[in-house]
Amino acid sequence: MPYDSEGNFTRVHNWEDDRINDIDIVTDHHDEEDDNFADGLSSCFLRDGRSAMKGDINCAGFKIKNVGNGTLSGDGVNRGQLDETINNLEAAILSAANKLFKLGDIKTSLQTSNHDNWFLCNGQEISRTDYAELFDMIGTNFGAGDGVNTFNLPDYQGKFLRGLGGDSESDFYTTQEESLPDITGTAGKIFNGVNINKLTATGAFKSSTTTTGTGADANFSDTIIDLDFKASNSNKIYTGTHVTPINQAVNYFIKVKEEA
Repeated sequence: MPYDSEGNFTRVHNWEDDRINDIDIVTDHHDEEDDNFADGLSSCFLRDGRSAMKGDINCAGFKIKNVGNGTLSGDGVNRGQLDETINNLEAAILSAANKLFKLGDIKTSLQTSNHDNWFLCNGQEISRTDYAELFDMIGTNFGAGDGVNTFNLPDYQGKFLRGLGGDSESDFYTTQEESLPDITGTAGKIFNGVNINKLTATGAFKSSTTTTGTGADANFSDTIIDLDFKASNSNKIYTGTHVTPINQAVNYFIKVKEEA
């Protein structure tokens, strides 16, 4: 393409140099130069857009630099405009997400510390003045703090949260202690005449009979009858050392202030 290193149009062959140097110009030389000239113009960009592109631009790994800000729908944009758009989009998404949550909402997270107006539910004390709206909502129900300037957030460490109502506690603030249903079972005697022949057992009870030999009365004197109690006979849940359903730990956070 007939352009110099600065991007200015130049002729591939200089006719004036040919004349000065007494170089003969053949019959078709002029036509070839005109073709080169026409090809060069056909390959260039015109600022007013009259010359449309005929194919892709191959920059050979080089940058297109110093691009101005695009203003029309069909304009290209530069890196600065892209960065600004991304930053604005991230801020808009964060703002929209924050507005989905209201004061006093609870969330679970793998975060480990206070962040973005979400505070860890570990019973910590916070300012009654700085978080006046939350203080108006929960007061000192989770703790009075220093009694004057602070109040306590709920402490949900090691606890499971459940829906209010049913057989739960009647408010948000009282911890319901752990418990299990009673364990029941029955054991009955079966007599053979006047002697115990065997025991029957249900639920958590289990009976076993061992004959030790013969005696004056084989149904009674030489028979040992044991009655064992084991809760896991009734339900396999009774095999651990603590009342705990299968679980994995997360942190609970409370929304302490809404975004402006």
